[in-house]
Amino acid sequence: MSAWLVFAGLLTGLGCWLVVSELVPAGPRLQAAIDRLESGAEGREDRATLRVRLGHSLAAAAPWVPVPATDLRLLGQDPAKWLAAKVSYGVLGLALVPGLSALLVLDGRSLPWTAPVAATLAIGTALFFLPDLVTRLTAKQRRADFRHALTSYLDLVALERGAGAAPTEALEAAAEIGGGWAFERIAAALDEARKASRPPWDGLARLATEIGVTELSDLAEIAGVAGQEGARILATLNARAESMRAQALATMKAQAGARSTTMVLPIALLAGGFLVLLIFPDFYRLFG
Repeated sequence: MSAWLVFAGLLTGLGCWLVVSELVPAGPRLQAAIDRLESGAEGREDRATLRVRLGHSLAAAAPWVPVPATDLRLLGQDPAKWLAAKVSYGVLGLALVPGLSALLVLDGRSLPWTAPVAATLAIGTALFFLPDLVTRLTAKQRRADFRHALTSYLDLVALERGAGAAPTEALEAAAEIGGGWAFERIAAALDEARKASRPPWDGLARLATEIGVTELSDLAEIAGVAGQEGARILATLNARAESMRAQALATMKAQAGARSTTMVLPIALLAGGFLVLLIFPDFYRLFG
């Protein structure tokens, strides 16, 4: 009996390790950055790997499965690999309960058939949709970080414009000054537009569409008006940066308030448990 329990524990630990290792967000792929810099190709996929081939087969067999393409482009992940991982989690969830049930049967125990079936469907469905939740939450945080960096980029562009730089020079110089992955994405978009002989605001608008950040498209429109009509945009850039800061501050205050509210229930449960711990000896002596 102990040997089967040890074997079941090893299988469970291995499954948990595989799930956690796959759910941890990976860093930006160097090959994707090189593809954007050289040819501007989107989502160039390496068909040599089994996961990519599996993802393409699944996408062709089940085109109705929703894929968060915008979030995946923001995170620098391959849609084919993501879809293959999603199906792999679902298959793992479907196989987990039958495997444990088989171990119990080998140990001489039996379970009603309804319990393994219900648990299999529940765990398989949960693990199938788990990558969607993780991707959505991670992309939401990355967009918040990008908006935070975009406010600094707006300030830098405004400083460059105040120093007399042209709109194109101001956009490119500000992207080179800043650091971090957000500035790297902006600089890559500007460099791609320059190589394609297009205005830089077109590159920013395309990047905004790819990653789903509307504030970047607003900057592209402002820069486009300045570049085509020669308008003075210094005050507009400063106002837009202040508006984004105010919006980010309001969002942070709302999140802090929501977290404070959610802490009420754990504190109440902790206080209730402490009271039960205090009065239990008296009740035990009284009714025991």
